Amino acid sequence: MNHKIYTLILASSFALFLGACSESSSSPDCEEDCMEEMSSSGEESSSSEDGEDLSKSSSSVADVSSSSENFQSSSSLGLSSEEKSSSSLGLSSEEKSSSSLGLSSSKEESSSSSVVYLNTTPNLADLETSGDTLFAIFQRQSADFSAMDKGLLALYNLKSGTLLDTICLQTKNPSAVKVSNGEVYVSTNGEYDQNYNLPADENRGIEKINLKEKTSALWVSGTKLGGGASDFIINKKTGKGYVAVYKSYGNTPLVEVDLSTKATKIIDGIQDASGSLEYDENENLIYVGDRFMDWTTFVMHIGVFSYDGKNLLAISDADPEEEVRMPYSIKSVQGKPYVFVTDFQSGKFYANYQDSESDGVSFWQDSKLATANGKLYLMERNSPSSLAEMDLTNGKPVWQTSLGNGNPYDLVAADEGSLWVAFYDIAELRKVSAQNGKTIESISTAEFCMRK
Repeated sequence: MNHKIYTLILASSFALFLGACSESSSSPDCEEDCMEEMSSSGEESSSSEDGEDLSKSSSSVADVSSSSENFQSSSSLGLSSEEKSSSSLGLSSEEKSSSSLGLSSSKEESSSSSVVYLNTTPNLADLETSGDTLFAIFQRQSADFSAMDKGLLALYNLKSGTLLDTICLQTKNPSAVKVSNGEVYVSTNGEYDQNYNLPADENRGIEKINLKEKTSALWVSGTKLGGGASDFIINKKTGKGYVAVYKSYGNTPLVEVDLSTKATKIIDGIQDASGSLEYDENENLIYVGDRFMDWTTFVMHIGVFSYDGKNLLAISDADPEEEVRMPYSIKSVQGKPYVFVTDFQSGKFYANYQDSESDGVSFWQDSKLATANGKLYLMERNSPSSLAEMDLTNGKPVWQTSLGNGNPYDLVAADEGSLWVAFYDIAELRKVSAQNGKTIESISTAEFCMRK
């Protein structure tokens, strides 16, 4: 079948999918102490296709027992002072308190009539590590998606999972947290307008965290970027940030940001950077997935592109106007990019995306890649969800384990033998074995749903 005709069929089915899931998704508005009254019902609602329950995958998945017996609150882990080691970013023991949020113990929460819970989950969306600190961002949206709080950044001890501190963001709907040169940055989408667009205003952008003062400030606004920061990475050698700036459906340019001067520059040649961003430290390259299709002219520009700061090159041997494999998640291991593609009806993992004739391995349509300790993992975000370590040669699972009904959003290494997995639609940060994905311990994040 002609590639372009085939893509149009896929695109039409994607349009139906997008319409079906436009009511669910996105994120949350805490006031200065993240515990004020909820936003009025008049605020614009937010949605995101990633938040909905997905049907069971056809992939073979090994059953794993529920982690509920290991479940514990992050505020009452009872760990020794030795386990509560300070972060490499210079947090003092005083700064490790979560009191800046006014969070109470679980007993106080249940007995206090003034406590309001936004949801049963605070929507853990992204993880980052630096030294012995684990950074986690929460979107904090209401259960019916009618309102959202300002985002929240939580700091944990990387090895033990001890909660060190929490910092309220200035804007809503955070998408990524990154650490570079000792500085912590968080990108935010902000709320969608009535047309499901993200306006270029001061309600979104890139925030810079002051760990000493436990504050966050809008560093590069959506006004300067041109819209919402839906994805964000940093070239750690140059210190420049790269942002997928969502304006409207199909219109997501790639913007380079000098994080020192705040200067911005649009990278020509990318029209819909919603297909993932990745930084390859070995090759010092940025990878960006373009999913562009003009619904009026049916002109396409699809594929994965590398950017070295000067040149933008397609990595596939197919012409971007003929390529049909729409990238959704990109990760690089040992200097090579690996790609998960989807048309939102079926998905495939490609160990060799460069060869347009290569065969992909089928997985659930909403799956995400992650790397840890030099290994590549794939998270199927359906119900039940699963985690698989991927063979980098044949693209098949080395092992695959059920994660239950949670929606895994990100994964990082806790140490050489274990991984932290972020769950979006259940209030859990879970440590699993890096050898088989089985649960080691679970930390409740439910307290971050709380407002007074």
